Amino acid sequence: MMAKLKRQFFAGLVIFIPLCLSIYFIRFFFLLISQTLLPLFESQNWIDIPPAYVRPISFVLTLLLIWFLGVVASNFFGKRLVSWFEQGIHKIPFFRGLYEATQKITEAFFGANSIYKAAVLVQYPRQGCYTFGFVTSHISGKVLGHTDIPYLCVFIPTVPNPTSGVLLYIPESETIPLTLGIEEVAKILVSHGYVPIPESAVLRKE
Repeated sequence: MMAKLKRQFFAGLVIFIPLCLSIYFIRFFFLLISQTLLPLFESQNWIDIPPAYVRPISFVLTLLLIWFLGVVASNFFGKRLVSWFEQGIHKIPFFRGLYEATQKITEAFFGANSIYKAAVLVQYPRQGCYTFGFVTSHISGKVLGHTDIPYLCVFIPTVPNPTSGVLLYIPESETIPLTLGIEEVAKILVSHGYVPIPESAVLRKE
């Protein structure tokens, strides 16, 4: 009887924890986005807005603002404006580094032109052990003082936070290409490997 209750409890736990975490992150996202314009609505006196509607209105308008910034940044004059803004940011010593790091992380996962070109398997931290890597660029071996063999710049993410890790320059011949996309690999990393690697994903060598 106790064994049956234990199985039922853990079966419910498997449903309960992901559901709670999903609700938590949705709520966190809502509070984070809606906080942007919240002080403006709370301090204004020209429109009478019921308190219960302040955050939802702030949330919707912030999403529209983000979309509008994307529209502006997509045209010629918008790109020039963003370029001037970033030039100003680069003149602020501490804020410059924080802005650039945050921008690169955001572009890596949400940008139209992601810095990650492909996912590969590499032997790390020693031969015989394999881990995922994200290819960011290709370089010539001459840069590293070797013969003219192709090298890959590979970012090795940590678990469970795939935004931090180490950067390695590895001969392309020593990497194993994958058919998996960046998002699929990120799911495997965040799940600590619980999400399996499909057999069709490995070894696409030509």
